[in-house]
Order: sequence, then structure tokens, then C-alpha cells
Amino acid sequence: MVQNGLSRQEVEEQADELSLPLSVVEYLQGYIGVPHGGFPEPLRSKVLKDLPRMEGRPGASLPPLDFEALEKQLKEKHRDEVTPEDVLSAAMYPKVFDEFKEFTSQFGPVECLNTRLFLEGPKIAEEFKVELERGKTLHIKALALGDLNQAGQRQVFFELNGQLRSVLVKDTVAMKVGP
Repeated sequence: MVQNGLSRQEVEEQADELSLPLSVVEYLQGYIGVPHGGFPEPLRSKVLKDLPRMEGRPGASLPPLDFEALEKQLKEKHRDEVTPEDVLSAAMYPKVFDEFKEFTSQFGPVECLNTRLFLEGPKIAEEFKVELERGKTLHIKALALGDLNQAGQRQVFFELNGQLRSVLVKDTVAMKVGP
């Protein structure tokens, strides 16, 4: 609506012609419940046309979930410790949970990094701490980046607890942009 400069009235009038995100359609179907006072009409009817509508509590029609069986499946599939939080995450978001477990099996635990460091990496000369566990803290300072090699990798130089280190890292941003 905002991106296309549509007013509320225009959205209501053109609802049956608009291409709305699946999340909006599923919301209007009642997949996450019914808001107090119901859905706005005729908007809902125009968007949904002949699509099914849920009434009542979402999940009421689902079969019961055997959490112990799910926990056993997760332990067999991922071959590591499975917490009660893991079981609940897998029950609610199975695809996202599987992707997370695949990522952490490849790259290790990432919860000790703050979001900006995880998504962007450190800036040159930036110092930061990574607490692995209580009493085990790494002091890291980013020093320099090497040139991009033909495999799309760069040598990254840093200090780890005062000791000079380097590691070869794939530069996914440079690979997207190209030389």
C-alpha cells in the first residue's frame, strides 16, 4: 500500500485485483487467529474470493503432536544435543529449524556474536569480545584484508588474544559484484 501510494479506500476498492503477499492472504484466512471484532469486510471477501477460511482457534483441527517422538527424530537427524527449546522450534518452524541446524553444523555456534558482527563482519581496527562461555572470552581485533584471489577468497588478518592470526575467508559480496 505505502510503496504504491495507495490509500485505504483504494486498497478496499481494488482488493480483488491486488497481488498481496501470502502472509496477508493467510492472515485474512485466519491462520493466526481471528482479531477481536473480526476481519474488515468487504476487504476480506474481496481478497479471499473462494479461498478457505479458518474459524476458531488456529491449530484446533491439527492432530496432537508427540513431542517425545519429535525429540527422538531430531536427535537422530542432527546427531547432537536437543534442548526442549529445539523441540518447540522444530514443531513450530520445521524448515527454519532444519536450516539453522545445518548452518550451525557447518559454521559452529553463532549466538556469541552480536547481530551486526554476524551479518557484516568487523570493521578494520575494530576490537570486540566474544564470550564462548563464562570465564572464556576471546579478545579479537580486525587488522587487515588481503586481496581477492581467483577462488573468491581473501586472507583476513586479526589479533586473537594479542596473537597475530590469519584465516582465508570466502568473500561472498565481492563474488556478487564481480571484478
